[in-house]
Amino acid sequence: MFSRSTLLLQQLTTINAHRNISFKQLNEIKPILTRNLAWFSGQSAKQTFGGKLKRRLKNLLIITVVGVGTFYSYRGYRRYKWYSEMSDSDKTIGTKPRIVVLGTGWGAVPLLKHLDTQKYEVICVSPRNYFLMTPLLPSVSVGTVETRTVIESIRSLVGPRVKFVEATCINVDPKAKTITCNNNGEQNVSRGDDVKTIVAPPSRESGASSRIIKDSARTRPQFDMKYDILVVAVGSENNTFNTPGVEEHAHFLKELLDARRIRSAISDAFESAMTPTQTIAERKRLLHFVVVGGGPTGVEFAAELADLVREDLQHYFPRLVSSDVKITLIEALDHVLSMMDKKISDYTERHFRRENIDVLMNTFVKEVKQREVIIQLKGSEERISIPCSVVVWATGIKARPLTNRIREIIGSTIQTNRMGLLTDRYLRVKGVEDGSIFALGDCATIAQPKLVDQIQLLFEEADTQHRGSLDLNQFQTLVEKKVTEFPQLEIFSKSIEKAFAEADKEKSGYVTLTALRAILEKADQKIRALPATAQVASQEGRYVAHLLNQVTDIQSTDFKQQNLKPFQYKHMGALAYVGGDSAVLDFTGSKPVFDLFNLQPLSGRSAAYLWKSFYFTEMFTGRTKTLLAFDWVRTHIFGRDISRY
Repeated sequence: MFSRSTLLLQQLTTINAHRNISFKQLNEIKPILTRNLAWFSGQSAKQTFGGKLKRRLKNLLIITVVGVGTFYSYRGYRRYKWYSEMSDSDKTIGTKPRIVVLGTGWGAVPLLKHLDTQKYEVICVSPRNYFLMTPLLPSVSVGTVETRTVIESIRSLVGPRVKFVEATCINVDPKAKTITCNNNGEQNVSRGDDVKTIVAPPSRESGASSRIIKDSARTRPQFDMKYDILVVAVGSENNTFNTPGVEEHAHFLKELLDARRIRSAISDAFESAMTPTQTIAERKRLLHFVVVGGGPTGVEFAAELADLVREDLQHYFPRLVSSDVKITLIEALDHVLSMMDKKISDYTERHFRRENIDVLMNTFVKEVKQREVIIQLKGSEERISIPCSVVVWATGIKARPLTNRIREIIGSTIQTNRMGLLTDRYLRVKGVEDGSIFALGDCATIAQPKLVDQIQLLFEEADTQHRGSLDLNQFQTLVEKKVTEFPQLEIFSKSIEKAFAEADKEKSGYVTLTALRAILEKADQKIRALPATAQVASQEGRYVAHLLNQVTDIQSTDFKQQNLKPFQYKHMGALAYVGGDSAVLDFTGSKPVFDLFNLQPLSGRSAAYLWKSFYFTEMFTGRTKTLLAFDWVRTHIFGRDISRY
């Protein structure tokens, strides 16, 4: 462009010097003027096809070179930064307070991602070196989502400043502030990473295909590790309620290998049913799948299995699907998804009937055998046998051995909850005097203080006029001032006048200590333990990270003096997939903004889109987000892979 303008100026100068413009010279100047005016006006001059192609290829080459150069430069910078941070963290070992985090689950990962590694030396210890997107395990068990989509290496998630050691913590010494990891004599690992099935063959005679290998790759010598602060986030394990045969013959759905085993077992059942010599009764038994538990896990697995049968196996095994396949969901309560709104439970049950899923309510599983399940209806003494091939146990959780070990060390008189470690509202384990042990997630339960235990102090503090009774203003001040310390008071905060009128039965305008005790006892009865969900664990992990980042003195146990607020759970709603491209969402008790719009429970196809978008955004990295999107598209276009591996 610059050369064209220069040529134009030279010609105009020459013409001006001679004061004589010929027709030939005008013809030479006209194209140059046209091109320049076209450039200034934004119009493109007419070019040949070859010229346009040449210019576009040139632009494409420039963009490609710049893009590739930028990508490799950024990757080189990230690699340099990674090694630099790793080197810096190695140099500062032992110079900062050490935080040891046990676990790589929903509570541990948000904690590790938000901890200030400039302030602390952070070490993660876990027998599992990856984070698992557990809500998508039902999808993995039928091939809707592949295994690598739902896991992410813990090292890539938390970065080089957090040291990771793949080991199993088997003991904690709160006085010496040490943990003991690994035990050559006994492998106390989760069922999902179960080496017991590798070392010793299963006791049952036959079952789903599995290759048992014994090699020397996995060795874990025992070691001790010091800590200044210990965070226990080991989660929980499946509760069999001492039901005979569950451990030997039922599948759990807690870890990634559980989902892979279930997928293999489903394939085995259909391939076995195709054997020419199978009887009709045996085919029906092989293709009967039983799910125990009507919670979100059991409901979602039954829904995913029904989708697999209807959308994929129908094409390959049409006769079997039309006559022999049966899915049964067993629930001990009178409705499924009991933690959600009753409308959602009713919708799910109706939807399951349309999906040909049998739901047995008020039914207890008394025994699980290799070829049958023994059930008993509520209020009946008769035991009924249900022939089946695959049983998925998705009901209840219990504490892990490490959690029980810590409870024993502290003392059962202090740690009275068998489900997990009792903590205060700052998530510090009760019974540890220096407050150096935190617990969060499924392995912990927050001990909520009861109002009636401190009613005398509360009454005296609120009775500012010392007349032995409270008026409406004093009662309102009491509720507003103590609602943070006693969350159960929140039931009064929305209708203080109504609560006061209920306590003031004599209509005197005042509430005595006895009347106050009566309504506070009702408030204490409303206390419920937080649900064992990923949502709770994630919020607790973030809270502990921010708490430790703000602590000015880790030796001090008085967090109130440091103006640190206790943990407060904010419910974001509950959701579950129910099959047939339908889902259910419950916003009851969620954020105030949802309550403001009075959002009703959602169900159907629109809820399924919200379900997918929620789990897509919850995926921790761009890699897993991409894989999840491709898995959903692949399943929709090509169907699920039904091969067994």
